[in-house]
Amino acid sequence: MVERIRVAVVDDHAMFRAGVIQSLGFDGGIEVVGEGASAAEAVQLARELSLDLILLDVSMPGNGIEAAREILRMPEPPKVAMLTVSEDDNDVTGALEAGAVGYLPKGIRAPDLIAAVRSLRDGRSVVSPDLALRVLSNRVRAEASPLATLSDQERRTLRLVASGLSNREVGERLDVQEKTVKYHVTNILRKLKARNRVEAVLIAKRAWDDLGNRGV
Repeated sequence: MVERIRVAVVDDHAMFRAGVIQSLGFDGGIEVVGEGASAAEAVQLARELSLDLILLDVSMPGNGIEAAREILRMPEPPKVAMLTVSEDDNDVTGALEAGAVGYLPKGIRAPDLIAAVRSLRDGRSVVSPDLALRVLSNRVRAEASPLATLSDQERRTLRLVASGLSNREVGERLDVQEKTVKYHVTNILRKLKARNRVEAVLIAKRAWDDLGNRGV
């Protein structure tokens, strides 16, 4: 007898969850052995049931990506896939970096969902090619920006400098000493290979315009 694929479905929308369970039930080789509505319940299901795969929504109470991280830290975790409406780059990247092996749209058809579950069980990753390409392209574009080398604090400093504020005024806005602002400005000039503040601002504005035009 072929062993069935043991799956849990976690989503805070009960009707959607029921629909997913019904879709998976069309395949006699898949058995949904648990369901939940929050990150905490997802972790509990992964801990208490012997699962092959757990399907998580991203935007459920407690956050699905956080649940994925906790589940995948377990000694023998099930495979984790996100089943979500979110196509936000940060959600996709966060899920994959957490260790999820699938990122599936909620509008997926039942046959495609079943095929995805079987592929995931067999050790393959399942992510929409269009979605993966877009995330990769956006990341490459962002990293190609001259601003990619700046720290978060340096970016904030540069934004305020670009708005015409003095070092003292920037310090007041960021609640840091003026000498700290001078230190950040020196680093910004070095990283952007700019000769002065004006040139740094021009470089930054070109980069911001380019990223805005590309939708990054």
